[in-house]
Amino acid sequence: MKKFGWLSVLLALVLLVSACGGNSNGGASTNAGNSGSKAASEEPYEVVYAFPFWGNIPKDLQLVQDEINKISKAKINVKVKFLPINGSAMDQQINLMMTSGEKLDMFSMFNYSNQVTTGKLYPIGQIMEQNGKGIMDALGQAYYNATKIKGVSYGVPSNRDMAQEFGYDIRKDLVEKYNIDLSQVKKFDDLEKIFRVIKEKEPGIAAMKPSAYSTIDPLDNNLGVLLNNGQSDLKVVNWFATDEYAQYLKTMRKWYLAGYVLKDAATTKESEETLIKAGKIAGHTTNMKPGFEAQENRGIGKEMAVVRYTPAVAKTTTVTNVMLGVSAKAEKPEKVVQFLNLMYTDKDIVNLFDWGIEGKHYVKINGQQNMIKYPDGVNPENVGYSGSGWMHGNQLLSYVFEGDDPEVYKKLADFNKTALKSKALGFSFNAESVKAEVAACTAVLGEYGTPLNTGVLDVDKILPELLKKLEDAGINKIIQEKQKQLDEWAKENNVK
Repeated sequence: MKKFGWLSVLLALVLLVSACGGNSNGGASTNAGNSGSKAASEEPYEVVYAFPFWGNIPKDLQLVQDEINKISKAKINVKVKFLPINGSAMDQQINLMMTSGEKLDMFSMFNYSNQVTTGKLYPIGQIMEQNGKGIMDALGQAYYNATKIKGVSYGVPSNRDMAQEFGYDIRKDLVEKYNIDLSQVKKFDDLEKIFRVIKEKEPGIAAMKPSAYSTIDPLDNNLGVLLNNGQSDLKVVNWFATDEYAQYLKTMRKWYLAGYVLKDAATTKESEETLIKAGKIAGHTTNMKPGFEAQENRGIGKEMAVVRYTPAVAKTTTVTNVMLGVSAKAEKPEKVVQFLNLMYTDKDIVNLFDWGIEGKHYVKINGQQNMIKYPDGVNPENVGYSGSGWMHGNQLLSYVFEGDDPEVYKKLADFNKTALKSKALGFSFNAESVKAEVAACTAVLGEYGTPLNTGVLDVDKILPELLKKLEDAGINKIIQEKQKQLDEWAKENNVK
């Protein structure tokens, strides 16, 4: 997945929940799976699963749900009921369901620590060993531990890219036309060598719309961070007051004035992909993962070239930005975790979520077990169901679509294993005692952040103003509280 903030791709993707009619289990059988025969005479427990979508609800969603239920009923005597919610209304709808008593068992979320703080999640760490061992094994100990708040897990991340590396994505035809040497880019500032060529040769196209670049561990909210991606020490600092941040802003300001940056970058609502399609920008900076190139080629409809200039780093926010949790109001949380366990261990269920029904929404290529394509007469516009593997369970068990690297999920697993780990991986900040200050500082950043970060504003004039407003809003109090909590966490977890 690309990012949320971390994630422009999250908003660019269209949600789906898919079904695969394959009958190869491919996933590990689990302790939870043994309960089906014992409960055969009982009425299946229904798990109401809420998740966000953007665009139209897939017309075959019910068919996919029915196929998943054939498997889950037989294995654990559980059935799922999909509850798709428009992404823009997701938080509001979850709040309403929790207060009204409407049945809700499980939901996807992109604001994990807030959902824990507000009491919406059941502490599943208490029942994982008995009901969700397959999830823990699939994630690995380091990434599962990253979900713990005061020693207890309240949710689990979807198993996709758990780390981030950053780079620049550019139209390949421009690279070839002007013999642009991408290998000359070793660090962020080196992008100017490319931008200079685009400006000279294609004056009607901006080199980029800035969208992502980070060398910090944001410790949940950027209001008090660790420098150097959390590799050096555990000293919480004001990122906005650092020389590094000031230099980044000055670089963006220089590029903006030089015409490398889209003039309305601070105000446009169009996505980077849409702007590239329209010929308004040549590329964009973004976070990446194995298989990113093929993903971009499909999403943009043009062949793209990529250069990466940061190492892959795993932080708590890269792990917990796409989470699945059990509702605090769930009647039988252990049954919900058993179903969740299947989403991480059962290959048939994973591919039903991700791709749909074999023969209807996809077919295997020349009898290959893991490579698929659309059936004859089916295409992205008319397919009745397509998937959001980055959201629903264990994407590493997913089939690989035609055009993608056949080894993409093996490479993604290696990417997760070998990524640098922030020293604060697993630390989650509880902002309850400083929530007023967090709200005030967030409002300040909402006013200044985007125009500053895109180079629109004069850094020398506006940055001191931003720093003063952040101090008045209470950022130092937040940093002090965050340092206190981080020190306590480090002591409890023997991190130095």
